[in-house]
Amino acid sequence: MDVTTLPFSEIPQFSSRDKAYVEQDPRLRPFYRHPPTLTAFADALAAKQRADIDRPLLLRVLRDQYAQLDREEAVMANIERLADEKTFTVVTAHQPCLFTGPLYFIYKIASAIRLTEVLQATYPDYHFVPVFVTGGEDHDFAEINHAHLFGQTIEWENDEAGPVGRMKTTTLDEPLARLREILGDSDNGRQAFDLVATAYGNHRQYGMATIDLVHQLFKRWGLVALSMDHPELKKRFLPIMEEELFSSPSQPLIEATTRQLEEAGFSG
Repeated sequence: MDVTTLPFSEIPQFSSRDKAYVEQDPRLRPFYRHPPTLTAFADALAAKQRADIDRPLLLRVLRDQYAQLDREEAVMANIERLADEKTFTVVTAHQPCLFTGPLYFIYKIASAIRLTEVLQATYPDYHFVPVFVTGGEDHDFAEINHAHLFGQTIEWENDEAGPVGRMKTTTLDEPLARLREILGDSDNGRQAFDLVATAYGNHRQYGMATIDLVHQLFKRWGLVALSMDHPELKKRFLPIMEEELFSSPSQPLIEATTRQLEEAGFSG
């Protein structure tokens, strides 16, 4: 296989701050705690061990969500490991795009899984779990209602409003039919369609269907998928939201940091 590598600095889609972080530009160093190096994870792990993390809450929510999915031992074992204070997560997240949407949806997850493997080999005294968080509370339907495949666009038309994760899967018949047509009748095409159609057919709400699809694609690697749209998680977040709404403690911090970034040469 031929592989062409590109320097991070030559990828135009990344912002100047992204590039400065990866390249460890000294101008940006005051704005983050841990540099992007493998050895820096030792300090990051020590800091996380001191953090106040409600592990029992996380386990309850995940057990509740995974009661709706087929059981995969690698996944269930990782969920139970989260009770251990020496277990850490590598988290990535994305909106629940139609049929996973852009390819970087998949790349994000694959990268998280790969990083857990590297960390596990480097720090064998700990355990690492890859986690995908789906943004099912996103209200921007226009951002998630389409997928591009083989030069063609599949679009989901739906009159519902509110969080996209709570929308009904019964409105997906037309996009699924279009997907079936584009994938064709090859063995791989039928297998891919059946996997997608089964995930969306097993659930009434789009958010859980997306989690099921991700589960089917990555369960063999022990990926844990989490929807934040859960009553217990909202209850835990409530004091933080109340403080932010009525006192806005983050506003002066954000404004000060923004000014400092601009003074360091990073704007926008």
